[in-house]
Amino acid sequence: MTIHYSPLKCTGCAQEFAFPTIARSYTDLPEAGGSGGAHFSEMLLLPVWCHACEGASWGERIPGAREFDTAAGLRRMPGRIACEGIVDDLLEIEEADFRWLYEHLSRRKAPPRCVVCASTRFTPIDFGRRDTSVVHEACWGSPIEFRGFSIGGGGLHIGARSYARLFHDAEGDVAWAALCRQALSTGRLNAVLHATRQDRDHATLTGAIHLIIQPATDAALAVLAPLVAANSPAALGVLGALHYLGEGVTHSGLEAAALLEKAKALGDACAAHNLASLYATGAPGVAKDIAHARQLFGEARAMGGQYERDDFYAQDDFAVANNTFYHPI
Repeated sequence: MTIHYSPLKCTGCAQEFAFPTIARSYTDLPEAGGSGGAHFSEMLLLPVWCHACEGASWGERIPGAREFDTAAGLRRMPGRIACEGIVDDLLEIEEADFRWLYEHLSRRKAPPRCVVCASTRFTPIDFGRRDTSVVHEACWGSPIEFRGFSIGGGGLHIGARSYARLFHDAEGDVAWAALCRQALSTGRLNAVLHATRQDRDHATLTGAIHLIIQPATDAALAVLAPLVAANSPAALGVLGALHYLGEGVTHSGLEAAALLEKAKALGDACAAHNLASLYATGAPGVAKDIAHARQLFGEARAMGGQYERDDFYAQDDFAVANNTFYHPI
């Protein structure tokens, strides 16, 4: 059974608008922590109509100080008796997430954004009302209505597929992305895509990463090519990550290892993390080596490349801890 998230419909042209499938979190920037302490918190979301995307989307929900204080009081009550019948995501999240959000969002300077395009121009959608108060500008301003969520049958996905989880900083900017490649033949692999803000090519690299996520890998490779030729550490690392995943390029552990080693030697902490992941799972031409992976994860963290919670690095088998595996065809 699959829920199809396409509940918005134009009353003029009958076009339907689906809410995007997303996985988003807040995090401390890796370069801000480096040797430990990075935290990952669930992002609170609102269903919205984004006027920049011109479609259904999700916007950040940034509670006000009074909302935080009220929720904090309710969360402290024994057995949460007073919370019965109250629907509020601030009461549902874990305590560590609540504390992080309380600390960071209560002093947030930037306005909430659409998590797809980062626009601040959106209108919240109330799932309890048919009238959304938004119009379809491409259809001469016809009203758009909420029609409810339809339920239909799902199917088996054959072949390989990729999806990304984006991590945002406290101000709502994308900090980095984790790209997953999953195939029935080879298993599931994860790699991190990150361009630090200190990198002189940050804007170009960020654009390439967004193209990879869309996905528009060919266009991303064209953007990366001159940076790779110039031995940009981050660009070499991103290309190595793509070879590790087999995303738009040859699925080759040997190619990945060569590029990631070079990027790591040039100081790219993200490449060091991905190189550790490569040895944690193995890939075509590269055997799994947990001892080497553990050493590399330690080096990556020392360089400022922490992309997992602290307890991840204490695992005996990183592939199992990260729900990641690779098996040769």
